Amino acid sequence: MGALSVLLSKSQLLRFGLVGCVGFVTDAGLTLLFHGPLGLGEVPARVLAFVAAATVTWWLNRCFTFQVQTGASSWLRYVVITSAGAAINIACYLAVLRVLGTQPLHLLAGVAVGSIVAMGFNFWVSRRWVFSADA
Repeated sequence: MGALSVLLSKSQLLRFGLVGCVGFVTDAGLTLLFHGPLGLGEVPARVLAFVAAATVTWWLNRCFTFQVQTGASSWLRYVVITSAGAAINIACYLAVLRVLGTQPLHLLAGVAVGSIVAMGFNFWVSRRWVFSADA
């Protein structure tokens, strides 16, 4: 049973990482769209893009990563519980922008750093509290 649990965990982590890549593309693309053509500031652009990306990743994690039949209430739980991950993500993003500036590549670097740092935390809370059988 222990080996199966480890294998399942690694498989879920891999799928979670793939979903995270989709989330990253969504997040980064919308951040650039909202900041550039739509003219929003760095923070509002990032927050709106993050909420959209979180919705996409919730759905993909529900269907693909954890393969559970949770209802819409799990979306709210996902957003609330991963808000700490979002805070970590956005804090890293802002730190990168403070150091590098706000050119498009710098915005992408900030999104990347924030996403990577928050990924481990988000996987743990998602597996434990959002998509678990006990949730």
